[in-house]
Amino acid sequence: MDWTFFCFFVFANSWEPGVGLDTATYGAIARGLLESGDWFRPKLAPGIFDPFVEHPYLGLWLNAISIKLLGATAQGIHFSASILGIVGVLAFFSAIRRLVDENTALVATLCLLSINVYMNFMSSGWLDMPMVSFMLVAFYFSSRVVPDGSALDSLATGFFLSLAVLVKGAAAVGIFPVAIFFLMRSGWKLRAVSLALIGFLAPLGLFTWGHYSSQGFLFWKSYWYRQFVVHNDIQEAATDPVGAIWYIRDALTHAHLVALLFIPGLVLMWKRNHRLLACAVALEFIIHFAVYGFSHRHNRQYLVPIFPWIALGAAFLISQRVKVNTLNWSRGLFYVGVAYFFLVSFLPITVHNVGSAGIFALANDVKRTPIKNIYFEATEEDRVRGEMTSSYVAWYWDRVPVMFDSEDMTKVLSNLTNDDGILLSRNLKNDSVFQISEHICAWNDLWILLSTAENCSTLERKRRDPMIKRVPKPLASRTL
Repeated sequence: MDWTFFCFFVFANSWEPGVGLDTATYGAIARGLLESGDWFRPKLAPGIFDPFVEHPYLGLWLNAISIKLLGATAQGIHFSASILGIVGVLAFFSAIRRLVDENTALVATLCLLSINVYMNFMSSGWLDMPMVSFMLVAFYFSSRVVPDGSALDSLATGFFLSLAVLVKGAAAVGIFPVAIFFLMRSGWKLRAVSLALIGFLAPLGLFTWGHYSSQGFLFWKSYWYRQFVVHNDIQEAATDPVGAIWYIRDALTHAHLVALLFIPGLVLMWKRNHRLLACAVALEFIIHFAVYGFSHRHNRQYLVPIFPWIALGAAFLISQRVKVNTLNWSRGLFYVGVAYFFLVSFLPITVHNVGSAGIFALANDVKRTPIKNIYFEATEEDRVRGEMTSSYVAWYWDRVPVMFDSEDMTKVLSNLTNDDGILLSRNLKNDSVFQISEHICAWNDLWILLSTAENCSTLERKRRDPMIKRVPKPLASRTL
C-alpha cells in the first residue's frame, strides 16, 4: 500500500498559521524547555502552570524537539503528532493485515481516514495523538507475539505501552486492553510477560529517577492529586444534564456510518472466530466509555482513542462484502492526497477551527516593541479563561503573561513601563479606555492592546483585523 497519500493528507492541515487552545499551551511550554534548558521543570509562566503537572513530560519533550528542528511555528508544533500519527496508522494497518487480512486492513485505514476529528488531531500539538500512536505501535508488536516467540516483540510491546503512559499518564487507559491481548497471545509465558514488564517499567523508572534527581517527588505527588481530586469535582459532575449519552452521541456525530457499523462488525468478528481480537476491540470501547462517558467534561479528545477500534469493527463488516483493489485505491488516493495538499497549502482554505485569531492578529505589534510582560484580566472565579488567554499570549507573542484582577486596572495602568503591555477584552466596560488614546497601540473586535505612550508612538496605531477566517465560540471550560 502506498502511504504517500496519507502523508499529504496529514501535513496539508499543518499549513494554517494558527493553533488550537491546548496546542498553544503545550507549544509555549515546550519552547520554554528549550530556552531554559531544564527539561524537568516545565511551566508556562510564573504562577501559571508553574509547575506543569497535568501530564508526564514525554509529549512536551517531543514537541520541544520538533520546535528545535522547525521553529516555533504551527508546522513545528504539529510535527511530532503528525509523524507519530502516520506511524500509528501504519502500525495499525500492519497489525490488522497480520491478524485478519490486507483487505480488512486497507478498509480500516480508509474508515479511519474518513473521521475528520482523528485527522485533525494529527495536525495539532495536543498530546492525544502521540499517546494513541504509541498504543497502536504496541498493539502491532503484540500481534506478532506467540508463545516462545521473539523476545523483541514482548519487550517492544511493554516499551511502547510505557511511552503512551509517559505522554498522558492516567489518561492512557487504552493500554489495558492491549496488555490483555498481549497476555493471551503470549500464552501467559513467564519469559514473555517478564520481558514486557521490563520494557514497561524501564522508561517509567528512568523518568521517575530523572525527575526525582531534579525536583524530588514533586511531580507524582502533585499529579495524582490533580488527576483524581481536582479533575473529578462531584459538584460539577452533578450539574451535567446529558450524562453518559454525550459519548455515544459525539461518537456518532464525528464518525457517522463508521460508528453505526461498529457493533454489527464486532458481532461478525466474533462469529468468524476472531474472538481475541473482538474482545480487545470491545474492551477498548468499554474502558474509554467507562472512564470518559461519565465525565462532566465533554471533550473531543476523549473520543480519539476509540476511533481506530470502531474503524476496525466497521471495516471487518464491510470487508466481508467488498473486496478492495489495493493498487488501484492506493494510486487514486495518492492523486487525491497530492491535490488536497496543494489546495490547502496555496489557496485560502481553512481546514479546521483556530482559536483566538484576535490575539494572533496583534502579534506583530507586540514584537515591534520592547514589551516583555503582558497583563490581562482574570479573576479567581474565571481563572480557566485566564489560563486560556495566557497560553495564546505565551505562544503567539512569546511574552510573559501576567494575570490581574479587574479591580486593579487603574493600578496596573499607572505603573506601566516600556516593558509592559495590557491586553483587554472588548466589552462595554473596557471600551471606555479609548478615551485615553495615548495608551492604545492597536485593537480589533476582540481585544485592545495598551502600553506606554512611547511604545505606542512607534506603531501605526490602528485596528488589526484577525487573519484567520473562522474563530470558534469561546470555550466554557478548559482541560488538559
